[in-house]
Amino acid sequence: MNKNIYTFTKQKDNDKEYQYKVLVYPNITFMRDLEKDSYVVVLKNVIEELNKVRDDIHWTILSPYEVKSLIFPNTMQIPINLPSYPNAMRTHFNHKELMRVIDWKKNDYDIVYSHLPEHTLQLSNMFANETNINPKFIGYCHWFEVPENTAYSKKMLMHNIAGILEMEECGVNTEWLKDLVIEKAQQVYHPSIVSQLDNIIQPHYLGVDDISTGHKHKHGTILFNHRDNEYTGYTWFVKRMDELWEKRQDFKVYTTLTDLERPYAERVKLHSRDDYLNFVRSMHMGVGCFQKYSAWSISTTDGLSQGVPYVLPNGMCYPEMVGEQYPLLYKGDSGFISTIEYMLDNPQAREEANSYLAPKLEGFRWSNRVNKWFDGWKHFDELKVMSDTESYKRMVDHIHKKKSVSKKELLEHMGWGVRISFSEYRNRLRLEDTIKFTKNRYEVI
Repeated sequence: MNKNIYTFTKQKDNDKEYQYKVLVYPNITFMRDLEKDSYVVVLKNVIEELNKVRDDIHWTILSPYEVKSLIFPNTMQIPINLPSYPNAMRTHFNHKELMRVIDWKKNDYDIVYSHLPEHTLQLSNMFANETNINPKFIGYCHWFEVPENTAYSKKMLMHNIAGILEMEECGVNTEWLKDLVIEKAQQVYHPSIVSQLDNIIQPHYLGVDDISTGHKHKHGTILFNHRDNEYTGYTWFVKRMDELWEKRQDFKVYTTLTDLERPYAERVKLHSRDDYLNFVRSMHMGVGCFQKYSAWSISTTDGLSQGVPYVLPNGMCYPEMVGEQYPLLYKGDSGFISTIEYMLDNPQAREEANSYLAPKLEGFRWSNRVNKWFDGWKHFDELKVMSDTESYKRMVDHIHKKKSVSKKELLEHMGWGVRISFSEYRNRLRLEDTIKFTKNRYEVI
């Protein structure tokens, strides 16, 4: 990487007032196309929805390359080398690289929004011991390694939990996942630690881009739009479809991410999000076949948002996602097949499921999800403030005298280094009517 490159693009908002700066720590598992990475999807919608209701936040995003969907007037993407293979990504912590890109003498961060709890304890220690920034940590955990979803010999759950304990709040996909993590933590940690986790971990339900229902569909078409991994129940699904094909041949399975060499199956290769959703709308039904672990399923909500009912397990996240009375919840091998057949044999079954879902779909929108996270993002309003000390008055006087100063210039004037926390002074300056914060400076209004 060319270390002279600080950001991917020239920023044009240097004069814009921003009350708060957020550093986003990424969780990248799909390097070849970050637009499809679940972390990017979540972050894009968070920024987009918060920008609709407030204009006082600037986001600094660490990224291996520039992501178009994360380009907003109030975002800056900073290049950073990161591995994406999960085992390497979760253990790799490049302290030297992070210190370079954070550049604490020039930059302030009020909140660190960590999407990788495994690294958050290290991040917290780095800020506390090697910078003068004392940010709050909040987060989102996209994945927990537990026996139900991984066969790795060494688990990262302890690292997840250690990082979560550094946070004010950490979002997870569902209450079901929270309960599972608490259950695992109880096997290792003291009840007082478990109680802390119970307070910190909160469901942050994922949303959908758009809702579009009432489309024509082709009867007998079944959509499997998940990865062909063991945890998605792919092998189990194929066995059930083989059994059903022996009994009847009036259905066709379409896959979007894997080739299934069966007479009843066809893979559809789609080149854009719009193409994908248009195809999804044409399906009679979708299926979810997760067996032991499913904290959420974006592929499922993709289909539901387009008016396609899904045959889903009666367990894990699904009763929470669609409601316990949803008519297409199944239990066991026979329950799955019988529910598929019910959909194939009863023209009204599809409409029954969609009628049940209709009043719930509006709540699936990102706009109805994001704004509820972090109790309305209250953590911006709960930052520790410095008292009105002589040092603080000296700082205010200097800003008034110079009219515009950078953080580095302020530190040089005060003669401060890493040992004096600057964050509390910054939080007190935010209350001054005569001073405004820009992305990089403190200016007299």
